[in-house]
Amino acid sequence: MRKILFFIPLVFWGCTISQKITYKTDDLVADKSVKPIPAVVDVRAFTDNRDSFEANSVLFSNPHQMRLDGKQVCINSEKHYKKDTVVNQFSRILAEHFNKARLFEMSLYNRSEYSNYYLTGTLNSFYAQQEFSSGAAVGASFGLIGALATSGIKTPGKIVIDVSDLKLFKKDGTLVKDFGSFYKEYVDEFKVDAYCWCAFWNANLMLKDFNTFLIEKIRNDMEGVALE
Repeated sequence: MRKILFFIPLVFWGCTISQKITYKTDDLVADKSVKPIPAVVDVRAFTDNRDSFEANSVLFSNPHQMRLDGKQVCINSEKHYKKDTVVNQFSRILAEHFNKARLFEMSLYNRSEYSNYYLTGTLNSFYAQQEFSSGAAVGASFGLIGALATSGIKTPGKIVIDVSDLKLFKKDGTLVKDFGSFYKEYVDEFKVDAYCWCAFWNANLMLKDFNTFLIEKIRNDMEGVALE
């Protein structure tokens, strides 16, 4: 009977919850001594290349809780990114992070009419998977909610974020800088929730880290590059 209790909430919430790719940027404090790169940059929606990689296939054909390699796992299933595409959300939060980090004079998202440069890229992976926590589900089944149901519980997981073809162009299409690819794989113990939404939330947290390092790569690669 207890096993049924674990899964009833998942079916119910699975029909109603839409997830977003976002994270808090209020705590991102830019070093005032660092001068922004003198460009107004339009971050264009990345090209979505995730379906070209077999490792991503489970995201497109499964619910957010599934059985994989003999274990119940939570994944950031594509079906719950309903309100906007993954690449649109991914690119939008990147532009917001650029502004908080004062990377460029100004960063916009899909607003080319106000920019004199634009940035393009390809998203190859935004993949999160971690083991489902039966302990968190037990807590929820006994009426515990939120932090009480998941207090101190973590499960092993993996989050992979991979972008390539990251390029900065002048507005007329002239290539300014090819930044190449940037890949990070996070293998760790991640926080859980009772209903398996943790894969989405933890992917967002690691994206914040990913974008922080990506910004430093762009800043370093732009040293010595002359802009008009």
